[in-house]
Amino acid sequence: MIVIPAIDILGGKVARLKRGDFKFEKRYDGAPLDFAKKWEEQGAEWIHVVDLDGAKTGYFSNIKLIGSIASSVKASIELGGGLRDRETVKKALDAGISRVIIGTRAIEKNFVKELMEEFGPEKVIVGVDSREDRISVAGWTKTVDININDFLVELEGLGVRTIVFTDILKDGMLSGPNFAALDKVLNATGMNVIASGGVSSTDDILKLKQMESKGVTGCIVGKALYEGMLELREAIELAK
Repeated sequence: MIVIPAIDILGGKVARLKRGDFKFEKRYDGAPLDFAKKWEEQGAEWIHVVDLDGAKTGYFSNIKLIGSIASSVKASIELGGGLRDRETVKKALDAGISRVIIGTRAIEKNFVKELMEEFGPEKVIVGVDSREDRISVAGWTKTVDININDFLVELEGLGVRTIVFTDILKDGMLSGPNFAALDKVLNATGMNVIASGGVSSTDDILKLKQMESKGVTGCIVGKALYEGMLELREAIELAK
Protein backbone atom coordinates (compact mmCIF):
# COMPACT_ATOMS: atom_id res chain seq x y z
CA MET A 1 0.00 0.00 0.00
CA ILE A 2 1.30 3.45 -0.84
CA VAL A 3 0.78 6.62 1.16
CA ILE A 4 0.00 9.64 -1.01
CA PRO A 5 0.39 13.15 0.42
CA ALA A 6 -2.17 15.71 -0.73
CA ILE A 7 -1.66 19.25 -1.95
CA ASP A 8 -4.92 21.14 -2.36
CA ILE A 9 -4.54 24.43 -4.23
CA LEU A 10 -6.85 27.39 -3.77
CA GLY A 11 -5.95 30.81 -5.13
CA GLY A 12 -2.40 29.63 -5.76
CA LYS A 13 -1.93 28.66 -2.10
CA VAL A 14 -2.06 25.38 -0.20
CA ALA A 15 -5.38 25.02 1.60
CA ARG A 16 -7.43 22.41 3.41
CA LEU A 17 -11.19 22.32 3.85
CA LYS A 18 -13.46 20.60 6.33
CA ARG A 19 -15.85 18.15 4.69
CA GLY A 20 -15.23 19.89 1.39
CA ASP A 21 -16.88 23.08 2.63
CA PHE A 22 -15.26 26.24 1.27
CA LYS A 23 -16.60 28.15 4.28
CA PHE A 24 -14.14 26.23 6.45
CA GLU A 25 -10.92 26.92 4.63
CA LYS A 26 -7.47 26.95 6.20
CA ARG A 27 -4.41 28.06 4.25
CA TYR A 28 -0.85 27.01 4.99
CA ASP A 29 2.37 28.95 4.61
CA GLY A 30 4.59 27.70 1.81
CA ALA A 31 4.25 27.39 -1.95
CA PRO A 32 2.62 24.28 -3.43
CA LEU A 33 5.89 23.44 -5.21
CA ASP A 34 7.83 23.66 -1.96
CA PHE A 35 5.45 21.21 -0.32
CA ALA A 36 5.75 18.86 -3.32
CA LYS A 37 9.53 18.85 -2.95
CA LYS A 38 9.20 18.32 0.81
CA TRP A 39 6.91 15.31 0.39
CA GLU A 40 9.18 13.86 -2.26
CA GLU A 41 12.20 14.23 0.04
CA GLN A 42 10.27 12.29 2.67
CA GLY A 43 9.75 9.40 0.28
CA ALA A 44 6.52 10.11 -1.61
CA GLU A 45 6.27 8.20 -4.90
CA TRP A 46 2.92 9.80 -5.73
CA ILE A 47 1.49 13.21 -4.84
CA HIS A 48 -2.24 13.91 -4.89
CA VAL A 49 -2.96 17.40 -6.21
CA VAL A 50 -6.41 18.98 -6.18
CA ASP A 51 -7.31 22.18 -8.01
CA LEU A 52 -9.91 23.46 -5.54
CA ASP A 53 -10.58 26.46 -7.74
CA GLY A 54 -11.38 24.08 -10.58
CA ALA A 55 -13.51 21.85 -8.38
CA LYS A 56 -15.59 24.84 -7.35
CA THR A 57 -15.92 26.57 -10.72
CA GLY A 58 -15.68 23.64 -13.12
CA TYR A 59 -12.81 25.34 -14.91
CA PHE A 60 -9.28 23.94 -14.63
CA SER A 61 -7.51 27.15 -13.64
CA ASN A 62 -4.13 26.20 -12.18
CA ILE A 63 -2.57 24.42 -15.16
CA LYS A 64 0.70 26.40 -15.15
CA LEU A 65 1.28 25.97 -11.44
CA ILE A 66 0.45 22.27 -11.43
CA GLY A 67 2.47 21.68 -14.60
CA SER A 68 5.48 23.28 -12.92
CA ILE A 69 5.08 20.90 -9.98
CA ALA A 70 4.96 17.90 -12.30
CA SER A 71 8.12 19.01 -14.11
CA SER A 72 10.04 19.81 -10.91
CA VAL A 73 9.66 16.56 -8.97
CA LYS A 74 10.28 12.93 -9.86
CA ALA A 75 7.23 11.77 -7.92
CA SER A 76 4.20 10.97 -10.04
CA ILE A 77 1.32 13.43 -9.85
CA GLU A 78 -2.35 12.51 -9.77
CA LEU A 79 -4.70 15.42 -10.31
CA GLY A 80 -8.33 16.13 -9.55
CA GLY A 81 -10.54 19.21 -9.66
CA GLY A 82 -12.24 20.80 -12.66
CA LEU A 83 -11.45 18.02 -15.16
CA ARG A 84 -14.82 17.93 -16.85
CA ASP A 85 -14.14 17.55 -20.55
CA ARG A 86 -11.85 15.57 -22.83
CA GLU A 87 -9.76 18.59 -23.85
CA THR A 88 -8.95 19.50 -20.24
CA VAL A 89 -7.97 15.92 -19.47
CA LYS A 90 -5.61 15.91 -22.45
CA LYS A 91 -4.17 19.28 -21.43
CA ALA A 92 -3.42 17.97 -17.96
CA LEU A 93 -1.77 14.80 -19.23
CA ASP A 94 0.24 16.78 -21.78
CA ALA A 95 1.45 19.00 -18.91
CA GLY A 96 3.14 16.00 -17.31
CA ILE A 97 0.40 14.80 -14.96
CA SER A 98 0.70 11.01 -14.56
CA ARG A 99 -3.01 10.39 -14.11
CA VAL A 100 -6.18 12.38 -13.70
CA ILE A 101 -9.12 11.84 -11.39
CA ILE A 102 -12.58 12.28 -12.84
CA GLY A 103 -15.29 13.15 -10.34
CA THR A 104 -18.31 15.19 -11.35
CA ARG A 105 -18.71 13.80 -14.87
CA ALA A 106 -17.95 10.23 -13.85
CA ILE A 107 -21.69 9.80 -13.41
CA GLU A 108 -21.99 10.12 -17.22
CA LYS A 109 -21.43 6.68 -18.70
CA ASN A 110 -20.54 7.84 -22.20
CA PHE A 111 -17.97 10.33 -20.93
CA VAL A 112 -16.17 7.70 -18.86
CA LYS A 113 -16.25 5.26 -21.76
CA GLU A 114 -14.74 7.87 -24.09
CA LEU A 115 -11.88 8.59 -21.70
CA MET A 116 -11.18 4.92 -21.08
CA GLU A 117 -10.99 4.23 -24.80
CA GLU A 118 -8.70 7.19 -25.55
CA PHE A 119 -6.42 7.36 -22.50
CA GLY A 120 -6.84 4.04 -20.71
CA PRO A 121 -7.27 3.04 -17.04
CA GLU A 122 -3.67 3.88 -16.11
CA LYS A 123 -4.16 7.53 -17.02
CA VAL A 124 -7.75 8.04 -15.89
CA ILE A 125 -9.10 7.01 -12.51
CA VAL A 126 -12.38 7.95 -10.84
CA GLY A 127 -13.14 9.77 -7.61
CA VAL A 128 -16.06 8.19 -5.79
CA ASP A 129 -17.09 10.85 -3.31
CA SER A 130 -19.70 9.72 -0.81
CA ARG A 131 -22.00 11.62 1.50
CA GLU A 132 -24.22 9.26 3.49
CA ASP A 133 -24.08 6.53 0.82
CA ARG A 134 -24.88 8.88 -2.06
CA ILE A 135 -22.56 10.32 -4.70
CA SER A 136 -21.51 13.98 -4.42
CA VAL A 137 -20.36 16.08 -7.38
CA ALA A 138 -19.49 19.67 -8.36
CA GLY A 139 -16.78 20.13 -5.76
CA TRP A 140 -18.93 18.21 -3.26
CA THR A 141 -21.59 20.94 -3.37
CA LYS A 142 -24.30 18.68 -4.80
CA THR A 143 -25.47 15.17 -3.96
CA VAL A 144 -27.07 13.01 -6.62
CA ASP A 145 -29.43 10.11 -6.06
CA ILE A 146 -27.08 7.38 -7.19
CA ASN A 147 -26.41 4.31 -5.06
CA ILE A 148 -22.69 3.73 -4.55
CA ASN A 149 -22.81 -0.02 -5.19
CA ASP A 150 -24.63 0.48 -8.50
CA PHE A 151 -22.13 3.19 -9.45
CA LEU A 152 -19.17 0.92 -8.69
CA VAL A 153 -20.55 -1.89 -10.82
CA GLU A 154 -21.06 0.52 -13.71
CA LEU A 155 -17.55 1.96 -13.45
CA GLU A 156 -15.95 -1.46 -13.41
CA GLY A 157 -17.97 -2.46 -16.46
CA LEU A 158 -16.67 0.61 -18.29
CA GLY A 159 -13.06 -0.44 -17.75
CA VAL A 160 -12.16 1.68 -14.73
CA ARG A 161 -9.50 -0.07 -12.67
CA THR A 162 -8.76 2.37 -9.85
CA ILE A 163 -10.96 4.61 -7.72
CA VAL A 164 -10.32 7.13 -4.97
CA PHE A 165 -13.00 6.62 -2.34
CA THR A 166 -13.69 9.58 -0.07
CA ASP A 167 -16.18 9.76 2.75
CA ILE A 168 -16.84 13.50 2.68
CA LEU A 169 -18.05 13.73 6.26
CA LYS A 170 -14.64 12.46 7.38
CA ASP A 171 -12.54 14.63 5.10
CA GLY A 172 -10.46 17.22 6.92
CA MET A 173 -11.88 16.22 10.30
CA LEU A 174 -8.82 14.32 11.60
CA SER A 175 -11.11 11.69 13.12
CA GLY A 176 -10.06 8.60 11.17
CA PRO A 177 -11.51 7.08 7.98
CA ASN A 178 -14.98 5.58 7.75
CA PHE A 179 -13.73 1.99 7.79
CA ALA A 180 -17.24 0.52 7.64
CA ALA A 181 -18.07 2.44 4.45
CA LEU A 182 -14.70 1.56 2.97
CA ASP A 183 -15.28 -2.11 3.71
CA LYS A 184 -18.62 -1.98 1.88
CA VAL A 185 -16.89 -0.50 -1.16
CA LEU A 186 -14.21 -3.20 -1.11
CA ASN A 187 -16.87 -5.91 -0.92
CA ALA A 188 -18.74 -4.39 -3.86
CA THR A 189 -15.89 -4.12 -6.35
CA GLY A 190 -12.72 -5.72 -7.65
CA MET A 191 -11.22 -2.35 -8.56
CA ASN A 192 -8.17 -0.97 -6.80
CA VAL A 193 -9.26 1.40 -4.05
CA ILE A 194 -7.33 4.41 -2.76
CA ALA A 195 -8.79 5.46 0.60
CA SER A 196 -9.22 9.17 1.31
CA GLY A 197 -10.73 11.23 4.09
CA GLY A 198 -9.89 11.38 7.79
CA VAL A 199 -6.53 9.56 7.81
CA SER A 200 -4.82 11.11 10.82
CA SER A 201 -2.68 8.61 12.73
CA THR A 202 -0.32 5.67 12.44
CA ASP A 203 -3.17 3.47 13.71
CA ASP A 204 -5.23 4.52 10.68
CA ILE A 205 -2.34 3.60 8.38
CA LEU A 206 -1.99 0.17 10.00
CA LYS A 207 -5.73 -0.51 9.80
CA LEU A 208 -5.75 0.41 6.11
CA LYS A 209 -2.69 -1.77 5.57
CA GLN A 210 -4.70 -4.71 6.93
CA MET A 211 -7.27 -4.06 4.20
CA GLU A 212 -4.70 -4.30 1.43
CA SER A 213 -5.64 -7.91 0.67
CA LYS A 214 -9.22 -6.74 0.02
CA GLY A 215 -8.16 -4.12 -2.52
CA VAL A 216 -6.80 -1.05 -0.72
CA THR A 217 -3.77 -0.08 -2.79
CA GLY A 218 -3.16 3.34 -1.27
CA CYS A 219 -4.35 6.08 1.02
CA ILE A 220 -4.30 9.86 0.75
CA VAL A 221 -3.14 11.92 3.69
CA GLY A 222 -3.68 15.66 3.84
CA LYS A 223 -4.48 17.74 6.89
CA ALA A 224 -2.72 15.40 9.34
CA LEU A 225 0.58 16.14 7.60
CA TYR A 226 0.09 19.90 7.64
CA GLU A 227 -0.99 19.89 11.28
CA GLY A 228 1.99 17.75 12.32
CA MET A 229 -0.13 14.84 13.52
CA LEU A 230 1.49 12.36 11.15
CA GLU A 231 5.02 12.13 9.79
CA LEU A 232 5.02 11.14 6.12
CA ARG A 233 8.25 9.13 6.16
CA GLU A 234 7.00 7.02 9.06
CA ALA A 235 3.61 6.50 7.42
CA ILE A 236 5.25 5.34 4.19
CA GLU A 237 7.39 2.83 6.07
CA LEU A 238 4.41 1.44 8.00
CA ALA A 239 2.46 0.97 4.79
CA LYS A 240 5.14 -1.07 3.01
